Amino acid sequence: MFEITDAAKKQLLAVTEQRQLSPGKFLRLAVQPAWQGEGDFGIVIDDRGVTDLSITEGNRTVLLVGPEVDEAVPNSVLDFKTPKEGPRFTLDVF
Repeated sequence: MFEITDAAKKQLLAVTEQRQLSPGKFLRLAVQPAWQGEGDFGIVIDDRGVTDLSITEGNRTVLLVGPEVDEAVPNSVLDFKTPKEGPRFTLDVF
């Protein structure tokens, strides 16, 4: 099952507020093949789907997660970490 840490939720809220997304647009966790960028996952701007799980922080949707994420990376945790090389989101799979 997919989980998300409080640190990741807080950072997603900050990103959402900075981006000033249009109404009906949200951040989405995407995995390959939908994610075409570097690495195995990424965060994109997208519309809400009927099967999406909505992750909230402070009564605001900060991330959409579709069933394909749970299928592609079951037992995973999205986190936001600040290592020496700079802050970043990580997806740890167990």
